[in-house]
This record gives sequence, structure tokens and C-alpha cells, in this order.
Amino acid sequence: MLNFTGQTKRRNVNLGNKSKKSREEILETAKKEREKRALDKKRTESAQLIQSSIRKHLSNSTLYLNLVSTITAENATRIFIAYSVPIFYIVGPSGIQTILNVLINDRRLINVKILRLIGIVGEKTESSYLVDILLSKVNLKFPFPGLFVASIEALMTTASFLIPHSTMLKIMDLITHFGVNDSGLMSRLFAMPRNEARFPDNVDHFMTTIGSRFHPKTLLPDTNTLAFVENLSQIYSTVDSSRKAIFGHWILSSLSRLTRGALVQSKSFRSLYSREFINYLANLDSEQGFEKASWFVRHSPDNYCKNSVLIALIAKRGYVKELHDNVLRQQPIEIQSMNCEYLSCTLLLVDLLEIYLSVSSDYELLNNEETYPIANLVQLTSFIKDNVFEFLWNGEKYDTSLADAFLQILRKIYLRDSRLHFCPRQKDKSFWSNDDAEFLQVNISKYIEEYEKFYRNHSRIGGDEDDVDAAVEQNDMIIREQFLDSLRASFTNRTPTRQFRKLEILSRAPFFIPFQQRVEWFYMLISLDRHRLNLDGSDPMNMFMPWNANHNNSRQQATISRESALDDAFKAFNPIGESFKARLSVTFVNEFGPEAGIDGGGITKEFLTSVSDEGFKDVKYHLFKHNERHEIYPSGKIDSPQHLKYLWFMGKVLGKCLYEHVLIDVSFTDFFLKKILNSQNQFYSSFDDLASLDATLYANLVKLLEMSTAELRALDLHFEVTDEDSLRNVELILNGSNTKVDKSNVLQYVLSVADFKLNRKLNKATRYFCGGLSVMIPLHWVGMFNSVELQMLISGGGKDIDLNDLHANTEYGDYSEQDKTIQYFWRILEEFTPEQRLKFVKFVTSVPRAPLQGFGSLVPRFGIRNAGSDIGRLPTASTCVNLLKLPNYKDKHLLKDKLLYAINAEARFDLS
Repeated sequence: MLNFTGQTKRRNVNLGNKSKKSREEILETAKKEREKRALDKKRTESAQLIQSSIRKHLSNSTLYLNLVSTITAENATRIFIAYSVPIFYIVGPSGIQTILNVLINDRRLINVKILRLIGIVGEKTESSYLVDILLSKVNLKFPFPGLFVASIEALMTTASFLIPHSTMLKIMDLITHFGVNDSGLMSRLFAMPRNEARFPDNVDHFMTTIGSRFHPKTLLPDTNTLAFVENLSQIYSTVDSSRKAIFGHWILSSLSRLTRGALVQSKSFRSLYSREFINYLANLDSEQGFEKASWFVRHSPDNYCKNSVLIALIAKRGYVKELHDNVLRQQPIEIQSMNCEYLSCTLLLVDLLEIYLSVSSDYELLNNEETYPIANLVQLTSFIKDNVFEFLWNGEKYDTSLADAFLQILRKIYLRDSRLHFCPRQKDKSFWSNDDAEFLQVNISKYIEEYEKFYRNHSRIGGDEDDVDAAVEQNDMIIREQFLDSLRASFTNRTPTRQFRKLEILSRAPFFIPFQQRVEWFYMLISLDRHRLNLDGSDPMNMFMPWNANHNNSRQQATISRESALDDAFKAFNPIGESFKARLSVTFVNEFGPEAGIDGGGITKEFLTSVSDEGFKDVKYHLFKHNERHEIYPSGKIDSPQHLKYLWFMGKVLGKCLYEHVLIDVSFTDFFLKKILNSQNQFYSSFDDLASLDATLYANLVKLLEMSTAELRALDLHFEVTDEDSLRNVELILNGSNTKVDKSNVLQYVLSVADFKLNRKLNKATRYFCGGLSVMIPLHWVGMFNSVELQMLISGGGKDIDLNDLHANTEYGDYSEQDKTIQYFWRILEEFTPEQRLKFVKFVTSVPRAPLQGFGSLVPRFGIRNAGSDIGRLPTASTCVNLLKLPNYKDKHLLKDKLLYAINAEARFDLS
């Protein structure tokens, strides 16, 4: 056919309706046919195998039935040896009984077959009667103790029926006859896994029975130690008192073979944390008892059990002292050389000391020579401190559990010593700061700056009182570890630098670094933040950016009434968030109108001091409460949402004071300062923190721990407390009003009361205050300090002032060093008592402490101005500018009298 090109074209014509299959389709069809044939073949073979098995079973059944039916004394031995097990499974227990009725057990092989039958007889429910028959047929002349033990194990775990007590007693007799009770095989019988038994009651019954007659002699390497300890724990609760000690010994001796946490779910092991067993533990011979006690503490199912043991051990006369001597007497030169026993004893001493620090008052800690003398505490502290520094600074690897335990207890001791100063100090050297020359010279400022950038890139900065969780729930610990891990990765193939080592020490044990150096880093962080926000006006590009003219580096303005400083400050500065960091332009208004004054830093200080006095101390706002020592903490009584907003703002005010280096005369309770430093743990406070909230309540709760059962019963206490704000009873636990306090739960009660007072009651107020603080001062900035040091950052430090430092940093107005009044002035300050000198500092600066970085850091500098020749006037002060206005008395006695009167009367005047 011609197409449109004029050429012919071939045409394909389909003459049928059969489709043509491709090569792939043909191969796929063939594959399916092969698979079908293979499956059919497999089914045929399976059917043939089933048919063959059925025919074989029927044939064997016929054979075994015939054998049993024709059993005689002559052929019983041969048939039993050859066919006893299949006869049991095919003919059943009745067939075995028929053979046993005529069988004479006079061969070793027959005994083996009987013992093996004992191991499987429990698989059939209807064979329960057969156990006693088999046991009675055992020939004691042919002992097979290993096979016997294996069979009894199998019987107890596979039996589908309850084994009667009479049978248990027969097994006990065979244990004696086979000599199992004098071999290591006993440990296998005591280590039957109850959780694998079809009827766990059989294992329980067996343990009760065997425990009344026997005990382990040794512990084989392949023993199931977990089951062994659980079973012995159950036996301990059932045996009479004369046998308890031996089982207690084997329980405690086995714990070192178990991993920590293996016994957490064991009810029988938990039952050991009772007064009876703990008393047994406390009275063990010290050579082995300390190590056993350590393992028992380490395997405690929970903290309640752990603390119960530790408190009982502390209460035992001389126990902690003897343990201390045991640890320090064999103190190794290097911690890496510790053996397992020494490590266990050391960990126990650390655990005991941690509880002792929690339940002992300051007076008891310093004066209790019976429980743990303060000299022992100092000796142990020095030992732990040196080893921890060696570990962190030189990176020697040893047991991390010990390193972590050492660090934790060292932090606790450091906190107590910061307040009580029981560790020795030299004039120019701190007990805690390490004096290694290389360590002190290493500079980590670069790492601190890098971390600050890393932190801001990985955290949610900002937030306000309407989003308190966003502000305070920064997981600083995770961010810090991420940063440290990123640095560690760079040291995979090389030794970490000294800078990195020191950064880790700052993160984990900042007390090794001198306090003043950490203060410098804190103020460096503020300086870096100022530069980030351009609050110092250092960015030269700002002069070309008119849209930035009123940004962060501009002053935040407000008019503040003397009569309502807090309310006015809240309205003006709470809504501006982080802009509160900017310089302030405050105009004070009193009853006569606006006060004159140009703020060179003094008016800002006066403003912060006034707002702090009103917010922290004025009772009309009910924002804060105080303890017996007049230290404050946020009130847990939340009257309104506005109350929380004011707490948020007071957190910002405290942050602003820290940010501007303004010291304020406010003392916070120690527990609340610790909360600020513990944001990563939800601001949690522990029991020992209760002492700074309510010392009387704390002391009374500690007394409860020492009371007898009868004394506790007489008090008729329940798990509830009265809320002092609402005057309603609050349950401490579920159904607490119906749960009486007794010796078994008194520790839980004491901890629950402390938790309610410190955490449940104050959580919301704490979170709001810390949320406001974190807007100004990220909480990780103050993380390098402890609670005592943080208080020093807030209100200054020292129990006296450095008079030479004050003298060197004094400016004069209309006075000179040669004037008699000035010379008398400095002599008088020298003659003052430390308390009088601190009063003088408060008179001039509003804070009764010296600046942490010395008087050279005071802004404005301390000044003395000539107030004229009227000697009848008193000295006065302008605290906002740290200025003393001193009349020219020219008489030492008169000057001293006037100055003492003024500082005791706190005579000042406002801005002028």
C-alpha cells in the first residue's frame, strides 16, 4: 500500500484474539507453577510425616501397653531402664506406677532413671500422686547429687499442681542422705527462679521448708544470684531468730555480684529494709560489715529505703567514726589504686555524711564529738577535695560513681563551710581555692564568651510574667553539656587543653577557682551583654543610624513618687522587658514636688535602693516573708495575678541591681538562694534546707526520727499539715488524714512535711521571681556561685572592711589629707569595732558590706565633703552618691561622738 510519501508500508494484521505474552510474563508464570508444585510436594510430605508419626505413636502405644500389661518382676528392670520416659508420656502416670509396683531398685542406672522421672513428672497434672512413689523408690546407696538437685529444680518450676508439705519433707530427707547440704549444690536449690515457675507457690513453699533446716555453704559461679537473693530474703522473714543471721550473711555477701537496680522490683528484698534487718546490719563486725552495708545501701529499692538504713547507721554509737578511721587509715596514695572493698567503704562513708549533713543543725555539726567530730569532717573533706581536683585537672580515669559521689558531697560540705567556716583558712589563702600556679594562670575568658554565644543560640531568651515557664525552664545543664561535648569532640585525638580542663572545673566544681576571679567573670558577662545590646554606646556605627537614636542605649525615663516608689516603678519598667537593662532616667517626686539632681549613677542607685526597700521589706505588699533571722523569701500566699506580677518585677529589680553593681541591704534565706541556683532541677529544695525556713520546725522533725514507736504513737500524728495561710488541713500523701505516723514511715512523714513547706507551697512564687530575675541575669551566670556567695553578690561581703582600701579610694571636697578633721576621722575608723565600721559603711552607702571588688569599684567613689564649721551639726550622708558630709570639727572626741550618734541614728537626707 502506498502512503502519502509514495512508498510502501508493511501492515500487521491481527487474525485472532489471542494476546502475545512477553518474555517476562512467561518467566513469571513458570516461576509461579514451580512454587505451586513445591508447595504441593511439601504438603504431601507433611501429611505423610503426620500419618507416619500417628502410626508410630499407635504402634508404640500398643507396644507399651502390652509391655505394662505383661509386666513382671523379672522384666520390670529391663523395661523401666529402656522405656520409662516414653511410657510416662504415652501410657501416662498409671503405666509408670504399674512398673514401680514390681520394680526393685538395685542398680545405679535405675536410680538415674527414677531421678530423671522426678524432673518431668510435674508436667502432667494427673501425676501428682506419682511424686511420692518415685521419691520412695530412690536408692540411697547410689547417690547422684547433681542429678538429684537438677530434678528437684525442674520439679519445683514445672509442676502443674501444688506439691504437699509431706512431699517437701521427703525431699529434705533426701538432701541430707545425698550430702547435698554439705556441698555447693545447695546454692542452686536456693536459687530457683520463682518467676519462671508454673506455680510460684511451690517455690515459696520449698524455700520456707528448706530454710527451716538448711542454709547455703558456698555460692557457685553459675548460681542465679538474683533468684538466690530474692529467695533468701523471703526465707529471712519466715525463719526463727536463731537462723536469721546466717541468711542475712548470705544475702549481704551476694549483693556485690548484682548490678545496681536489679532488685528494685523485688518485694521480698524490699521487706529487708525493716528495723530488724537494719539493726542486724549495724551490729555486724566492722571488718566485713562496712562493705556489706555499702552494698545494701547501694541496692536500696528507693531513696526512702536508702535513707532509713543510713539514719539507723548514723544513730549507732561510734559507727560513722569507726568507718571514717577505716577509710582514712588505709588511704591510698592515688585514688586509682582503690580496691573494691575500700571503694565500697568510701562510698558508704560519703552516703552517711550526706544524710548527716542534712539532719544535723549547725551546732550539732560543730560540737557532736560522738557521732562525727568536726576534725574528722575536715580531714575527710581535705582528702576528697584533693582527689576530685586531681581527677578534674589531670584527667586520670577511675570509678565515675565515686567521682560523682565525691563531687556531690563536696558541694554540700562547701555550702556548710561557706556559712560556718570550720575548714582551716590562712590569711592569704582559701581552704577551697586550689593554689596550683599553672591552674591559677590559665585564662578561660575566651571559652566563657564562646559559651555565652552558644547559650543564646540554643535557648529561649526572654519571656514575661504571662509565659513564666518559657523564662525559667531553660535546661541550662543540657545546653552546657552540649557545649562541653562539642569542645570534647575536638580533643578526640589529642590531650585536652588546660583551658578546657579549667572550664570543666568551673562547670562542675567552681569552688576550686578563687571567688574574686569568678566575680570578675560574672561582671565580664554583664559587660559582654552590655556590648551586645550596645548599652555602653561603644558601637561607632550608631552615629550613622538615626533610627537607633532612641534604642537600648537611650535612657528609660520614669517619674517616681517617694510615697509609692514600687507602684510607679512597676508601671514604668515592668512592661519594657529586657530594655530595663538600659540606663535609667528617674525623676523623684516628694511632697514638695520634683527633686533636683543629675544622675551620674547616684539617682539610679537611690531608685533601686528605694524600690528594693519597699518591695522586699514593706509588709503592706505581702510579697515576702521572713524567718527567725529576718531573712526573706517569697510569700507562698498568692492573693491575685497582680501579686505574681509584682514578684516577677521584684526579680527584675534584683537583676537590675546585680547588672548595675548596686549593692542592696537585703538578706535572703539560704534555701531560697539555693532555689535560684537550682533552676535545672525545678527549684527543688531538700530536707536540710528547711532549717533556714523554720529552724524550730526543722529541729522538731529531726527529733521525730529519734523517737521510739511508743513516743510516736503518743503524738498521734497523721500525714497532714495545717496551711498557715488558708488555715486548712492539707494531706501530704493520698489519704494522708487517715494514715498514722509510726516508726516505719516517720522518715517519709518528715520528708513530706519539708517538701510541702519548701516546694509545693513556694513553687509558683519562686518561679515568677526567678522568671523576672532571668530577664536581667540569665540564671547560669550565677551558677558559678553558692548561696552564700550569691548573697555577697547582692549585698556585699566580709565581716569587716579593708580600711586601707577605703582610704586609698576616697575623694575629698574642700578637705585634704593634711586637715586635722580628716586625720582624726581615719584614726577614729581604726579605733571602731568591726561592727561599728560596717554601720559606718551602711550609713554612707546604704549597704553594711564592702563592695566585692573593693572600694575602687564603688560608683560614684566614696567621698567626704566639708559641711562647714557648725560643730553643732551631725554628719549626714547622701547614700545615692556615697557621700559623707562632715562638719569641720577639728576635735577628735567631738568627731567620734557625733559620728557614732549619726551612724546609730542613720541620719541622712534625700537628693538636693
